[in-house]
Amino acid sequence: MQSAIAALRFQRTTRTATLSFDRSDIDVARFNAGEKTARCSIAVVIDLFLEVAFAGVPVACRPSVFVGTHTHTGSLEINIVMPRFVRTETGKLRSYNPHPPMRGSQNTFDALGDFLNAQFDWANPRALERALAIKGPDWAEKRVAAAERHGVKFTPDAAPKLFLLQAARMIAASRHGQNRPGFLSIFRDVVAATRHEIRLGPGDAIALVSETDPHPFLLRGASLARSEAIPSEPAPPSLPESVLSKNWQRRAAWNASEYANGVWTEPEPEWAHRVRTPRLVLPSCHPDCSKPVARPHRFARLADRLAVGLRHLRARVSRMAAEHVIGGCLSIIDRTPFGKIRNKLETINYDITDIQSEEPGGVDGGALRAALSRLGKRSRDRNGVQDPRPDLGNDRDQDGDGAAHRCAGPSRSNDQNRAAAGTETTDPVRRNDSDLPRYRLDPGAALARPLRAVDVIRAMSQAASEIFPQAKVTISMGHRGDFRLAGADWQIILSRGGEVAGAGQVPVQSYHLFVERLGERLALPLISSDPVDLEHGCLSP
Repeated sequence: MQSAIAALRFQRTTRTATLSFDRSDIDVARFNAGEKTARCSIAVVIDLFLEVAFAGVPVACRPSVFVGTHTHTGSLEINIVMPRFVRTETGKLRSYNPHPPMRGSQNTFDALGDFLNAQFDWANPRALERALAIKGPDWAEKRVAAAERHGVKFTPDAAPKLFLLQAARMIAASRHGQNRPGFLSIFRDVVAATRHEIRLGPGDAIALVSETDPHPFLLRGASLARSEAIPSEPAPPSLPESVLSKNWQRRAAWNASEYANGVWTEPEPEWAHRVRTPRLVLPSCHPDCSKPVARPHRFARLADRLAVGLRHLRARVSRMAAEHVIGGCLSIIDRTPFGKIRNKLETINYDITDIQSEEPGGVDGGALRAALSRLGKRSRDRNGVQDPRPDLGNDRDQDGDGAAHRCAGPSRSNDQNRAAAGTETTDPVRRNDSDLPRYRLDPGAALARPLRAVDVIRAMSQAASEIFPQAKVTISMGHRGDFRLAGADWQIILSRGGEVAGAGQVPVQSYHLFVERLGERLALPLISSDPVDLEHGCLSP
């Protein structure tokens, strides 16, 4: 329905209606709990309301409507939202007003109300004994009613109009304000205190005007009637059903000529029959109620009870038969291929769980996720098992000559060679006069499980959180697959070959503690690195 309303290109797209019931008409507690009689009567009301609102329009040409209920005030209210269109026989959408501002439309809905009140013995809101002594505009009545439910009193400074409406109600409820002269004699003093004036309105109504407010405030009601109506000869009573039928036929004929050129020939509803068997079916109970109120079965016929029991039995047998058929089909399926898929899914799920459980602490999470996204393919054998060796990658020359690549970490010999050649370093981190000592992960140590790149990143993150808790550090990966922990003016590098090196303005003690924590986190001992060839700045073969 929302999509239909949004697609309309008319100036006015919706029409709303509110149907109110007296507290004696519908017990809201039983209605919400699922009492069948109450909910069936409301189904009749909504069903016949739509028949009158779309009189003569075929059901296929009507729009979907939205219906809701309010019971928070202690009485039932039905709110209906209707898109303002009908669909013609050619599929064209035409703008349609379910309740046009004409006396004929008002008479039709009044006839529907009289018919329903007579069928269900409900209170008639238009009865003389139920006429309001004082009535203001609808918006003011809603505000005052809500304030009275919560015990709120308006003041003349904050809300003068609402204050005057509350005061008028109190005066009309007293014995001195039940007629127009007595009411106005008291109400004038109250109005003068709020800087308003009383002027005559249309009919018996009065208008409250103020110099600071251009909109007059109209009050009407039984207490403002100028004189009692002279009783006249009563008209012969008409049956509510006949009055409703006459008004419906007039409205249906007009709709058919206006929107279908007389093509629509929708039959008139059988009003009495629709009261007994409405087309609309309401939900069994309010969504907030767990179970509907069970009807007493003491006077139920044995045949009805037997039919209900057989329906439950048929549903249960059908469900058992379906489960048996499904189980038989599954038993003939070879589940061996699914076992391999399950193993692979478990491996993927384990990897994702480890990454999601990462707690980087003070480490930049964005750089950590960027590093994880650049891990590339992991080294696995044909069965999907990782290489259990602690080596983080292959740092050997791809030509197979056994020579290692140039070290990813900074070295004193590299700085000296570049200084001698007269070239500047391209390393963004400023170096110290002497580099920090190097370590290497013991390649011969036994591991409890294969060492993965995510394990290395986690270990570096946790060690950095302990040793550098106040520093803003990032973890990243170099283009050659080495892991870098960098601060403002320092960095610590763990190469793919398992070598740890540091450079920059990192304290020596913090560097040693970090290396120690890293080895503990990886469960690998750290040994002194091989001697460095000062000429080439690489590990000696």
